Amino acid sequence: MRNDTPALEIPETATQPVREDYHALIRKEVLKLVPEGQNNVLDVGGGIGASAAYLKSTGKAAQATVVDLVGTACLPQIDHAFGGDLEDPALLEQVAHDCGPFDVILCLDVLEHLSDPWTVVDRLSDMLVPGGVIVASIPNVRNYRLLGPLLFQGRFDLVERGILDRTHLRWFVGDTAKALMSRRKLRVNAFHNFFEGPKKTLFNRLTLGLFRDFLTIQFYIRSVKQG
Repeated sequence: MRNDTPALEIPETATQPVREDYHALIRKEVLKLVPEGQNNVLDVGGGIGASAAYLKSTGKAAQATVVDLVGTACLPQIDHAFGGDLEDPALLEQVAHDCGPFDVILCLDVLEHLSDPWTVVDRLSDMLVPGGVIVASIPNVRNYRLLGPLLFQGRFDLVERGILDRTHLRWFVGDTAKALMSRRKLRVNAFHNFFEGPKKTLFNRLTLGLFRDFLTIQFYIRSVKQG
C-alpha cells in the first residue's frame, strides 16, 4: 500500500543515536486516538517532538509545542519548545500562557517517570480547551514479563527501558491508570490494551481475553475535558 505521509527531516544538530531511533519515537498506534482537525498540540516529555511533528504531517495539528526535561534540538516542524522540570508549575504556566490553550495534550510514556503524576494531570487539564483531550500511554505493571520473574524467581531487576525502566517512579494497572486520567473534569472515553506483536494479539483472541491484563504491555488512554 502506498504511503503518502510526508517524510520528516531530522535536524543536523540531533545526535546520531537519536537519528537511528527516530522512527521508533513516532507512536503511530496511540496517535490514532488523536481527533481529526487542525489541533493545537502539546507534547509533554516529547523529546525532539517526533510524535507532534507526525501529527502536523498528517493534518492533525496546526501548531505543535514540546515541553521536555532535557533540552534537545527539536524537529523543524515544532513551533515552540520548552525545557525544564515537568513538575514545575511555573514551567507549565509559561507554556500555557505562551502557547495555550490546547486541543490535544500528549503524555506518551512520561507520567510514570514523575513523582506526582496526579498533580501534573490536574495542571494539564487546566491547559485544555473544553472538549480537548489528553492522550496517554502508560505501562502495565501487571504484565507477565514483570510478574513471572517476581513470582517464580523473586527477581525485580530494573533495566534501561521497558516496564522495568529504572527511571520509573510510579506503577499502574488498568484501574489506577483510568483513575489517573479521570481527575477533575477529565473523563476517559477511549481505553485500549496494547500487545506487542501479532502472536500475543492472536493468543488473546483464542483465550477470549482471559489473559488480557497479563499480555498488555501498555494502556492507551484518551480523556476528554468536560465543558
